[in-house]
Amino acid sequence: MSILAFVIVQRITEPVIAQCAYFVACSRTRHAILVDPVRDTLRYLQIAREQSFTIMGVLETHAPSDYVSGVYEMLTASSALGYLSGETEPPAWFTRDPSRWQRRIQFLKDGSTLAIGDLQARAILTPGHAKGALSIFIEDPASAVRVVLTGDALLPGGAGRTSAADTEQLRDSLRRLTALPDETIILAGHVGGSACVRAVDLPGETNMGIERRFNSALRTLESPSDFAQATCGSQPERPAYFSRVERLNSKEHMPLLDELSVPKQLDVDTFLQFVSLPATVVVDTRPWDQFTLDGAEGALHAPFDRFFAPMIAGAIASDERVVCVCEPSQAVDITRALRLIGIDRIIGWISTAQYAQIDREVMPLSEVDEISQHAAHAMYQRAECLMIDVRTTAEWMRGRVLLARLMTMSQIADQIDEIPRDRFVIAYCRSGGRSARACAFLRRKGIRCATLQGGFWPWFGRGFPVEGVSL
Repeated sequence: MSILAFVIVQRITEPVIAQCAYFVACSRTRHAILVDPVRDTLRYLQIAREQSFTIMGVLETHAPSDYVSGVYEMLTASSALGYLSGETEPPAWFTRDPSRWQRRIQFLKDGSTLAIGDLQARAILTPGHAKGALSIFIEDPASAVRVVLTGDALLPGGAGRTSAADTEQLRDSLRRLTALPDETIILAGHVGGSACVRAVDLPGETNMGIERRFNSALRTLESPSDFAQATCGSQPERPAYFSRVERLNSKEHMPLLDELSVPKQLDVDTFLQFVSLPATVVVDTRPWDQFTLDGAEGALHAPFDRFFAPMIAGAIASDERVVCVCEPSQAVDITRALRLIGIDRIIGWISTAQYAQIDREVMPLSEVDEISQHAAHAMYQRAECLMIDVRTTAEWMRGRVLLARLMTMSQIADQIDEIPRDRFVIAYCRSGGRSARACAFLRRKGIRCATLQGGFWPWFGRGFPVEGVSL
């Protein structure tokens, strides 16, 4: 937590999706506004109690694509007012019951103002990353301390994801932000690792003066082509699951978390019964070498790390049941991570120790395999396989297997229909981790495949066919 004269700022980070929410409070009144919450009211309410905050408002800078919004949950759990963009359609929970919410919701337009204790806030329309997105400039008149909550429009060292069609909108939005004083502290919606951004280059707090000098997007504002390259041309691929999450946030009426059952530890017999049912997905978080030895047929290999949420979000439909294989200490965090991205039908979990006791005779096993470099090359020369590259576009541009197809981890779910079912697929990445996950997903969809042992660079090092290599 930072105390800047009479302005209190507390950042709440969600590492699994690299997202930041904020409490901004007046130190005299302890009145606070919560900005861009995820779907976890208990955490925010606990922080408010610990800091003696009174939550006067819950604000969203833009409708998120990478996680389920927590605004509805917070408004249901508190008496706070809600502040949403007035430049987009209201979410489903508002339109289905406007009489309940219309006195508690203020739809902000460019220049709209609100007070947070002694603090004065003003909305600045900053679309380009998201339709109708807002930045919120907050000032303490007594001390002249200024902060701006930029959502995903302006980030430390860069800017949020945009498309070619929206590049000019984002450029105009960033120009508006650069009119703010140099000492304005920037509170951005993401840290490094988010699928919404290219990079966050500067750790900790930054301000408009620093960004004006070092931010790659701001430094190219005067050149439309350079700006497009800095923001649109080098962004990571838009993950396939974004469209699903956007639909959940705008069109669906998501249940409250406390309405959902708590996934429980299953006994082995119950686990096996669920595994045998259609529309049930096993999420196996064990190491890859264990998964290849005895993973359940159709299971998804997804270690609980920073890639977990994007991988699962793109591979599991909202209506599929989920059972997990994990360490007991991870069960609560895994459940929370899944529900942040709208995967609610979590039946339960078994421990890795329980899984090891299952008689392999009674459970079909996964057939995801690794293939050696030389065996893969032999198949490649005989045109018996399709090579797919599951790395990022940036990695692909630095070199790839000749005639391979790019299907990044964030896009493979959307592109699976482009894979011929009569071809054997060999997936590769940098070292094997991402391609192993891709193969687990492809096998679940009935595609014969293997992961290339060692990844791309051993293939290159052996002199096997490549193109576009730049070292």
